[in-house]
Amino acid sequence: MSSSSQSLHARYGKIHHTTTRESAPPPRPPPLRTIQNVPSFGDYYDMGKEVMPSTHRYMKVNFAVRKSDKQEVVVKVRFKPSCFRSRQDEKKWRQNTEFLLNLPQNLGVAKIYEVMEDPTAFYIVMEKVGGLDLFETLEQMRKIPVATTREIMRQLLESLVFLHSRGAVHKDLKLENVMLDAGGEGKPSKSSLPAQAVKVIDFDTLESWCPSNASAKDVVGTDQYISQEAYAGKYSPLSDIFACGVILYRLLTGKFPFHDDMFDDEAGENWVGSPKMAQIRRRLKVAKVDFSKEVFQENSEAGDLVMRMLAYQENQRPTASAALEHPWFQDSRAAPQLPPYIQELVDDGIVVGEA
Repeated sequence: MSSSSQSLHARYGKIHHTTTRESAPPPRPPPLRTIQNVPSFGDYYDMGKEVMPSTHRYMKVNFAVRKSDKQEVVVKVRFKPSCFRSRQDEKKWRQNTEFLLNLPQNLGVAKIYEVMEDPTAFYIVMEKVGGLDLFETLEQMRKIPVATTREIMRQLLESLVFLHSRGAVHKDLKLENVMLDAGGEGKPSKSSLPAQAVKVIDFDTLESWCPSNASAKDVVGTDQYISQEAYAGKYSPLSDIFACGVILYRLLTGKFPFHDDMFDDEAGENWVGSPKMAQIRRRLKVAKVDFSKEVFQENSEAGDLVMRMLAYQENQRPTASAALEHPWFQDSRAAPQLPPYIQELVDDGIVVGEA
């Protein structure tokens, strides 16, 4: 051993010479999904009957079958050129659509398989979700048991935890945009629901959201479900919570929380800053919601949750994850467990409690 090696050995102990293997490069992220430009949508899908009539003349929703594997799907068609008012609107729609395309899949959110564009239209190809929407369910059952309503709302909030944690806001949650696949004949059991019976659908208004870029030009959504701040162009995850409050009130009582005559705007008046939007916003501020109904007397915690969700000031509403911790969802026999994917978000600090 050389003198230099002896001195090193004395100071640091025996030196072990090791060979290091070059670490494997990290896996490449999957390529971003984009709107596909194709010669003709009919080359890929056979269009079927209409799912339901659209309220927009430039849009329709049809069943379809993918030619390559016979997969049954639902396709929302937006016809050119009348589906956009300006190039800026089209640009924003394209951005939000590709944002939606690249969200991870979640059991509580209907899948978006792909989006295609040909010379005549845009085609959003979506999962064909079984069951009925909540409006149809309520129409058939007339009255949904409180325990079943609680499980429906739990699953809906879990879906919103997923969307909101990814920076997405739906902006048009309503009974018709929440599917319930209860198995059997489509009617939910009085005792229980399948572990994942609820799915959010229809993402035409969904967009990415951040606090610094939350102002809209138009008021979108459906009467009764639109929060007061949305009438001023300020959408956020808490706007979706307001809509959940309306859904929960309707499921529990069979009625809407607000009088229909409050929402008397005409076509073309839904621009932010219009006198009519400001008027409806003022009406919401003074509106009195009836919590004297028997269901709230018998289920006071349900009434408390609805009241919090319908709070006029958005910062007084709970977030989706905080709402799941409300006492109404607590089971006296066992503390409920958050689904693993939500618990992981909580552990990672992505999902927090109150806003």
